[in-house]
Amino acid sequence: MSIVEDLVNNLFERNTVTLKGDFTVTLIDGGARLTGDFNSVLRDRTKNKDLLNVTGPVEAKVSVGEIVIPVPQIR
Repeated sequence: MSIVEDLVNNLFERNTVTLKGDFTVTLIDGGARLTGDFNSVLRDRTKNKDLLNVTGPVEAKVSVGEIVIPVPQIR
């Protein structure tokens, strides 16, 4: 096994990740906007200790380009 594989295996076998948050999805002209806050905790299961706590805002905007639907001619 490589060092990277060992690191990834240990990270997923020994630790748990909890992700919590409140998000709002708003439809806007041409797409959607996502806003809110999140809280993430990385916990070592073997030592029963929190290793990392992260809290932060989320703000994202997704826009969709113009969609053209061809319509057949009616005669």
